[in-house]
Amino acid sequence: MTVLRLLWRWLNPVPAYPAELKPWERWAAHASHVGMYVLMFAVSLTGWVTANTMRTPITKDVFGISFPNVATVIDRSLRGLFEESHMLLAYVLAAVVAVHALAALRHHLSKRNDVLRRMTWGARTA
Repeated sequence: MTVLRLLWRWLNPVPAYPAELKPWERWAAHASHVGMYVLMFAVSLTGWVTANTMRTPITKDVFGISFPNVATVIDRSLRGLFEESHMLLAYVLAAVVAVHALAALRHHLSKRNDVLRRMTWGARTA
């Protein structure tokens, strides 16, 4: 899913930032976008490794699609490390998403600019 999201992002140009944004707001938006993509990939990868190293490896998803094993023999301590890192990275991703959403609401409700409208379907501004 992350790869499909990246393809969508590369094939669909992003509207320019509004002119009234301060440099630190542009930097924060860019950093949070990059961070979310990196975290989505890292959470997926650590989850995949963790699922493959269970006593009965999970090799199919909910829809029955088979996935190859990325790690077949990992000792308990290393599996624990992947499991802990998966959980920690997922919490960090959730926090970044929450802060990003709050920032979008701040722009919409407090600053009254079009940042939130740029993020929704069919509400592109000219």
